[in-house]
Amino acid sequence: MQNDLMNKVQDLRMVLTRCAVGQDEKGDDNLYIRLRTELFSSRVTKGLLPEFVISCRALNDFWPFIKKSYSTYAERREYIRNQFEPLFAYLEGDKVFLHDDIISESVIKFDCDTVERMWEKALDRRTTDPDGAITAARSLVESVCKQILIERNSAYEDNYDLPKLFKATARCLNLAPELHNEGIFKQILSGLQTTIYGFASLRNGLSDAHGQPKGGYKAGKRHAELAVNLAGATARFLIQTHQETLVNSTSN
Repeated sequence: MQNDLMNKVQDLRMVLTRCAVGQDEKGDDNLYIRLRTELFSSRVTKGLLPEFVISCRALNDFWPFIKKSYSTYAERREYIRNQFEPLFAYLEGDKVFLHDDIISESVIKFDCDTVERMWEKALDRRTTDPDGAITAARSLVESVCKQILIERNSAYEDNYDLPKLFKATARCLNLAPELHNEGIFKQILSGLQTTIYGFASLRNGLSDAHGQPKGGYKAGKRHAELAVNLAGATARFLIQTHQETLVNSTSN
């Protein structure tokens, strides 16, 4: 996926450069529109796209801008190259969260505003507000569990905490460890349950949902990344299990 994104960014820069120096090729406008749409829809690349890519929906919009801004071809090439540099540096670095798009796809298909909002909030706060990210991450899993229980007409109490919500959801989806005899599968499900309990403890101990005494341990970026990654992976697994078992039940 990372190489695919890199290739798309390179192609986009190449198309813009050709336009800027008057060497447009047939089909460039359609190619630009497609690449712009794909990169703009990716959380990995969206925030680092040059401003002119965001504002120019087609090459016909870009040409007047670049023509007015820079008079020589050399200046235009250098400008475009510099504007794409932060995005290339990011894609070549070690901090690319490529799994975000995969989880986002499941969240969007789940079609629940609360779940989508909590996921967006967790991602947005992951590096800038670790405490808030941990709170949003837990709220994400809670919201997924509640929505699944609602869609399956399975009752739960309003005062259920995360472990209780997850346990109810796991039983509803036939994911509870005690419902399985296969050793390896039971071990995996037990590990998932333990992860949820540990995740809940992480949030209780570090996040902004509970008051902390002066000098208390404060959540760092690594804690936020752990919480968001755990929450996202768990949410995706629950959503996929919920949707796939519904499809199987209706097809039988």
